[in-house]
Amino acid sequence: MAPSLEAKARQQVLEILAQRQHFSPTDKRAVVMDSMAEFRPIMEGISYGTEFLLLFVGLLTLGIGGVGVMNIMLVTVNERVREISLRRALGARRRHVRVQFLAEALALTLAGGGIGVLLSVAIGAAIGTLPFLGPAYEDTTGKGDSHMQMSWEILAASVSVLAIVGILSGLAPAMRASRLDPVEALRYE
Repeated sequence: MAPSLEAKARQQVLEILAQRQHFSPTDKRAVVMDSMAEFRPIMEGISYGTEFLLLFVGLLTLGIGGVGVMNIMLVTVNERVREISLRRALGARRRHVRVQFLAEALALTLAGGGIGVLLSVAIGAAIGTLPFLGPAYEDTTGKGDSHMQMSWEILAASVSVLAIVGILSGLAPAMRASRLDPVEALRYE
C-alpha cells in the first residue's frame, strides 16, 4: 500500500471498528494498528545483522583458507628444496624465487576463489527467490521476499581481498624459499 494512502485507510478502518464495537475513534488505547513504516527499522536491523554475520563468516573463511594456502606452500618449499637450490646455483636471484612462489600462492588462491564464485552463482540461481515477509502479509507481489542475485561490487571486492590473502599467505613461504643457501640446499635429502 502506498504510504500516502495508509493513514487514510487506517482512519477508515478505525472509524468502522469504532462504530461496530461502540468506542470512540479518537481513543488511542482501543485499537493498536501497526504500519509497515513501523516495521522498517526492524527489517533494516535484521538485514544489517545478516550482512554483518555473513561478512564475519566470509572473513573467517578467508583467514582459514589463507592459513591453509600458507601450509601448502610451506610443504611445497620443503619438497622442492633441490629445485630451488639448483635454480639459485644456475643464477636465479632471490627475487625470482620469491616471485615464483608468490605467483603460485596467488594462482592457488584465485583458483579456489573462482570455484567458490561459480558455486555461489549456481546456488543463487538454484535458490532464486526466498519468501520472507510475503507469506506473513499475504503479499504476492514479491516485494517482501529475498531475491538471490550476484552483486558485481561485492564480487570485485571479494577478488581483491582474495588476491591480498593469496599474496600474504604466500609471502612467508616465498621468503623462506628465497633465503635457501644453494650449496647447503643441494646437500638436502
